[in-house]
Amino acid sequence: MITRIAILQLSRLLGKEEFYRWLYLDEGSEPDELSSEQMARLRLVVDERLEELVRGLAAEVVASDDVTDVVSGVAYLEDRLSFFGELLTEGQKEKVRDGFRSFSSRW
Repeated sequence: MITRIAILQLSRLLGKEEFYRWLYLDEGSEPDELSSEQMARLRLVVDERLEELVRGLAAEVVASDDVTDVVSGVAYLEDRLSFFGELLTEGQKEKVRDGFRSFSSRW
């Protein structure tokens, strides 16, 4: 189930301006759900801005007091990916994981 909070957090990670523009939303609107057309467009913007998503999630991991090593970082990331649920496809989640592995290898 998609929640308004998940939509808002994903918009922040992708860049709110881009998010609202791509989904034809009024800036500052807080949708409770997305139409099937908006979901399709969201998939496109995630693909376009995947690096920003990975960087944003990596920054969250680094800032978290609960993350002390790569294992806890991966657990945090998996929790976030689960939180976003169907907003991200399984393929997109795997690409985020791959990007995060690249990031965490430098830890």
